[in-house]
Amino acid sequence: MKTFRNTPLTDDNTDYFALSLIERGLADTRSLKIAEGLRANDWDKVASAICNCDCSNFKRLYQIEPRLMYIAIEKGQAKVIQDRINEIEENIV
Repeated sequence: MKTFRNTPLTDDNTDYFALSLIERGLADTRSLKIAEGLRANDWDKVASAICNCDCSNFKRLYQIEPRLMYIAIEKGQAKVIQDRINEIEENIV
């Protein structure tokens, strides 16, 4: 049976989406904040959690959940997310 990574901040009641983000490499602190914003349907909170990602976590989130980022740009009025995505894409080319 496959085992999953536990963190000091998660337990059996942790939001599934947060656990999914953690399993795919995003920091548990950011994953939990993103999931908290989603549960509350608070896109400003989601956008804030995304903006507070350090460079490596921001890149990881862009790789695993780009749709979430674009929805946060639209619904959370977070143009800074788009600016950071543009920086990532410029470095890829």
